[in-house]
Amino acid sequence: MGYFRGDIYSYALDKMTPICVYLPWDDNRRFQVSRRQKTLILLHGLEGNCSYWGRYTSVERYAQERNLALIMPEAEMSMYADMRCGQRYASYIGKELPQILGQLFRLNLGREDLSIAGLSMGGYGALRAALSHPELFGRCASFSGALMLGSREHLEKLRQYQDPGRGEDYIEMEEIDRSMHGAALGAYGSDLAYLPENDLLWLAEQAVQSGKELPRLLLTCGTEDFLYGVNQAYADRFQELGIRYQWKEWPGIHNWKFWEECIRDCIDFFCE
Repeated sequence: MGYFRGDIYSYALDKMTPICVYLPWDDNRRFQVSRRQKTLILLHGLEGNCSYWGRYTSVERYAQERNLALIMPEAEMSMYADMRCGQRYASYIGKELPQILGQLFRLNLGREDLSIAGLSMGGYGALRAALSHPELFGRCASFSGALMLGSREHLEKLRQYQDPGRGEDYIEMEEIDRSMHGAALGAYGSDLAYLPENDLLWLAEQAVQSGKELPRLLLTCGTEDFLYGVNQAYADRFQELGIRYQWKEWPGIHNWKFWEECIRDCIDFFCE
């Protein structure tokens, strides 16, 4: 595939921002023009960046086989929010980026050609974008999504957080909690204020009430993942709201081994 990594200007962010782009070739290493390609916006997690999907998985190879263009934007530790102390990443990812892709790369961006997906924080970000702009995205997938971000319950938990300090041994959950708390302060402000547009369940209710056709949804999570219960609870609530989705689970934890399996086994979902 053709690979581009560089910077684009975003009016929503009011700055240049990094992006990684894979464009499919045909069998003779020429740009694919004989078949209509589809496009997948692929979002990173809390401690990642726009390079992570390409570095830690074989997503390029899977996409090349399916004539799928990959767009991997940078969202920093924004919680994919229009941050109170930072930039407007929700507006950039969910609304402005598709416009940029059409103008700059001339990609097919009709609703049935455009999907969005992500892991962990990016899974939340993908669902946030798809539920906020169902007219833009035909498909959306969340891999081990941190779906509780922005909810009242999660914000209350963050308000109770006290940093234990860093000990000699690395304790993964302590590091995750520390990173999540620090990122939340930037995204939601020092008071960790609740805003409904950051709450996936509120967005889901609004999307259903709008009467718009919703994107096809795919939710995955490893059965040993610390977010497994969260994902199950949100899937149940989506079902109560009448939102259709596919659910896939198998043994796994919150790591790249599981997300490699996700993108390998679920790539067909974006290409149907």
